[in-house]
Amino acid sequence: MDPAIFLERVRKELEKYAPIPDDEWERTDRTAFTPVRYEKGEHFLRIGDVPDKMGFIWSGLFRIFCITEQGDERIMAFRGENRFLSAFSPFLESQPSWYGIQALEPSILLCFDLQQYQRLMAGHPCWCQISRKYVENLFIEKERRERDFLTENAETRYLNFLREYPDLEDRAPQYQVASYLGITPVALSRIRKALRNKNQIS
Repeated sequence: MDPAIFLERVRKELEKYAPIPDDEWERTDRTAFTPVRYEKGEHFLRIGDVPDKMGFIWSGLFRIFCITEQGDERIMAFRGENRFLSAFSPFLESQPSWYGIQALEPSILLCFDLQQYQRLMAGHPCWCQISRKYVENLFIEKERRERDFLTENAETRYLNFLREYPDLEDRAPQYQVASYLGITPVALSRIRKALRNKNQIS
């Protein structure tokens, strides 16, 4: 795959947050962006690791998950094509990550070093704007998810999941979707059956 194709797609996604002047894009050290293949089950970040890189998903699917004190896995989020993967808070605090990021299918990432990210932030103001908007979107996503858990029932949370991740129903294992929703796989099966009976899902 031509690296220039990777980079233009990255730029297109970054410019959803703020425009990047052509001369600034040309000055960016694009050799720091490295295509990396991840096989199904391979970790982008393991629990306990201190993160040192970010990634842009060219193709594939990842889950962000944590482990409870009882040893149960909990799915925090899914990330698919044209999304960024990162562990900002552990990186900024130089602390081991309390969550992991794992490929759910064969995937290709465009990876770059978080130190490179910090150097960009110290340069042209467009990078600070992009970073701020990106973090704002993560905050909105987190707040929306918390609201769903506090105010919505499991059926509504599932319908919201289908709207948020319309292409993941057949890509993510059902037990992981159930974990994301905070219910058991059996409860998810019942919800799906009830919604099919009401013709709300296919």
